[in-house]
Amino acid sequence: MKLLYTKRSPYARKVKVIAIEKGISLEYIDEDLQKKSRVLLNANPLGKVPTLLLDNGQTVFDSPVICQYIDNLNDQKIMIPRFEPKRLEVLKWEAMADDLTTTAINLYMEKIRHPHHFHKDFISTGERNIRLAYSYIEENLGKLKEFNLASIAVASAIGYIHFRLPHLKVEGNLASWFEEISKTPSMFQTIPVA
Repeated sequence: MKLLYTKRSPYARKVKVIAIEKGISLEYIDEDLQKKSRVLLNANPLGKVPTLLLDNGQTVFDSPVICQYIDNLNDQKIMIPRFEPKRLEVLKWEAMADDLTTTAINLYMEKIRHPHHFHKDFISTGERNIRLAYSYIEENLGKLKEFNLASIAVASAIGYIHFRLPHLKVEGNLASWFEEISKTPSMFQTIPVA
């Protein structure tokens, strides 16, 4: 299987961590999203990463679906509980973390596109929403004790924010939790780099 991705994508990071934990080998193809390859555009009509190419020619996108697909390939380290209500709880955390990531990406892109004339209200609202999410996560850290898709998704979102928006680094108990989970070998191997 081949994963079309970018090295800094927090969505792709989730997939990579799940694959490492499951012992599943993927071939990683780093995409240039400014000059999308024909392979990516043929595999995903929106040209988004991550996109998984199966050996039979089928494609799977995007990260929530890919994570579920990979987790179901074997029973080694179940990363998404198979049954309710635990399954729903993990998927809810993943959705929240993905929304947190999207907020961070939008803030980063606004400042890249308009470094001197960015939309100040948009930025302040986004930063406030990130801080509110941090408070929610910190209040519910007990629900992220297990190393599964929920904690992986949240840590991937925070890692992206630290990478792209370092002025919004986590603090307090959340910082301690993030530092600890970042030591997990699969998380450490997938830290975003410039």
